[in-house]
Amino acid sequence: MTDYQTGALWSSTLPSGQRSYYEQLLLETLRTKSILVPYCAVKEDFAARDTGVIIYSEVFDTSPNWESLSETGIWLSGAYLDSRSVQIQLEIHGDVIKLSDYNELVNFWANGDFRGLCRGKLGQNMVDYLDILARNAFLSVDTNYQYMAGSGNSDIYDLEQTDLFDPDYGELARIHLEEREIPGVADPEDGGSETIVCVTTPRVCHDIRNGAGSKWLEVQEYAGAVRKFNNEVGMWGGVRYVKTMRNKLFNYGLVGTQTTLSSATVVGQGAAATVDTVYTVGQTGATPYVTVADETGLAVGEMVTIHSATNCGDDGSGGDPPIAGDGTQEVRRIVAIDAGNNRVSFDKPLLKVHASGDYVTKGVDVHASFFMGGPSVVYGVGERPHPFNPPKIDDLGMVNRFAWRGFLKFQMFRPEYLEVWLSGGSTN
Repeated sequence: MTDYQTGALWSSTLPSGQRSYYEQLLLETLRTKSILVPYCAVKEDFAARDTGVIIYSEVFDTSPNWESLSETGIWLSGAYLDSRSVQIQLEIHGDVIKLSDYNELVNFWANGDFRGLCRGKLGQNMVDYLDILARNAFLSVDTNYQYMAGSGNSDIYDLEQTDLFDPDYGELARIHLEEREIPGVADPEDGGSETIVCVTTPRVCHDIRNGAGSKWLEVQEYAGAVRKFNNEVGMWGGVRYVKTMRNKLFNYGLVGTQTTLSSATVVGQGAAATVDTVYTVGQTGATPYVTVADETGLAVGEMVTIHSATNCGDDGSGGDPPIAGDGTQEVRRIVAIDAGNNRVSFDKPLLKVHASGDYVTKGVDVHASFFMGGPSVVYGVGERPHPFNPPKIDDLGMVNRFAWRGFLKFQMFRPEYLEVWLSGGSTN
């Protein structure tokens, strides 16, 4: 039996080089698959593992005095330097994959491929986790740098699905950043020019392409001159656009239909036995539905959010939409409704536990577009994300656990380097 199967992977006797190797596999997965984390400034301070606090600071540029000098003057007052800083209170983050020896999925790692697991499911879990933390930090920008699409909208709950992203918003955001003398995001290509980057959703990119008078350039039209960012798709008005579904905030707007779970759910519950006439979904014996208080207003094909009833927003119209700070939320497509029994079945099983009374919500989908002239969020690291393979410590010695852990935080630092535009999106 190998070390990782006996749980000795991170024992004190294991050479540090091997620990570093698996850590680098995780970080390589983050580098190649993450969308939002690369746009954050990284501040590593491993001494902060003990203090829990990182001080991130920067020095302002000088302000030159351009008046002419006297020929008799021998001393200059000099250009003054000053600074600003922020305290980053580090947080523990991590996740674990757990399966019994007798689970149908245990063969996923029965061949002992811990390297493949770091690159695969565990690595993807970390990428998704950290990208969401980064997204939430971008969304926390001061309202002075946040704008709503449409006419007269001042709040996320004012947005209608028809308040599409106008291509002119992108050019306006670029002008705002240039007027604030924000330097721009450095090209991935060494020695490349700096540019404004927008991270947004595939739907917003579609709406820009198809907007009236659009001057959209596909990435293939200029890719020979620059090296593209991860998921970069095109350019319009001097802004390079990157797409990710992370920035589609399902049902975050004005609530249309909302009900609650009649009973608590367990992981693996809720998926229909057959989805799209093709997939057999979920594990044998799992409950293929959730029971809600009232299915009225819900419809097959809709994307709904299952989320906490104690950590949510208030749209001012009687609805409680999900918010970025609720880590319990999951988005699912409804594939079947048993109206007589208030049972709803989804396209995928629930992968988190939900309490009785938690909300099932259908509302306006909000698309977030982040226009960046430089790193506005700091990724503070006191301990890098790294993997663990803890030993089996349950009474029967049959629960396999694969985990990652980090001591870190994403925090807004330079809000003036960012503009966030919130919009609806076309439907078809």
